[in-house]
Amino acid sequence: MVWAGILVVGNEILDGVVLDTNSNWLALRLKALGIRLKEVMVVRDDVDEIAKALRRMLEDDCKLVITSGGLGPTYDDKTLEGVAKALGLELRLNEEALRMVERQYRMFYERGVVSSPEITEPRRKMAILPEGAEPLENRVGAAPGVLLRVGDTTIVSLPGVPGELKWIFDNVVSKLVEDMGEGFLEETIIELPSADESALASHLEEVMRRVPGVYVKTMPKLERGFRIWVSARAPSREEACRMVERASKLLMEAIESS
Repeated sequence: MVWAGILVVGNEILDGVVLDTNSNWLALRLKALGIRLKEVMVVRDDVDEIAKALRRMLEDDCKLVITSGGLGPTYDDKTLEGVAKALGLELRLNEEALRMVERQYRMFYERGVVSSPEITEPRRKMAILPEGAEPLENRVGAAPGVLLRVGDTTIVSLPGVPGELKWIFDNVVSKLVEDMGEGFLEETIIELPSADESALASHLEEVMRRVPGVYVKTMPKLERGFRIWVSARAPSREEACRMVERASKLLMEAIESS
């Protein structure tokens, strides 16, 4: 089993200025790849806090860590400094990353997005990576994504701008991590118009006992009632589907007879 962690960086999120949608989007993508998400952490734009959170995820045996935010040109973009500090690495100018930044700013200049294609110090900053890291293509924005492999752990740093994060993940990262996934996931949602959640507890436990490998959890609806999430992972999609179907049938039979 491969566990993943998502580390979201940004004062604007913790101060309630921006709503973090990236972690939800990434969670769904990881689930589709068969990679299980163990934890999500949000920290401020602080090198020590970023380093401490990353070390915590490594201690928690996350073999894939994805960071979101903090790769830009300004003083508060500190994610890569935090990654380097957590791992005891130096930061160095990466020539390949610099070429990517130069290409993007030439393109932005030709489109009239920026007034000059010159690589200023703030723009050059986006090509300074932890030693041993590889830049990842970003055809939407300026800052490359960053891939760093340390032992059997993969760390991927992505920009916080949703369009950039999604482009890099779908076009680059998913291909790099797809072999880390385990089996096939199948799931369904059962909606109950009204129910006593405490009365459902014994039924959920009994279903999970009778169908090993299935996971059943209640989730409140926006109005009265509950949703029940039934999911299973198996070596084949057919087996996962059978497990979900059997668990759903047993659950409904138990609820109707109670």
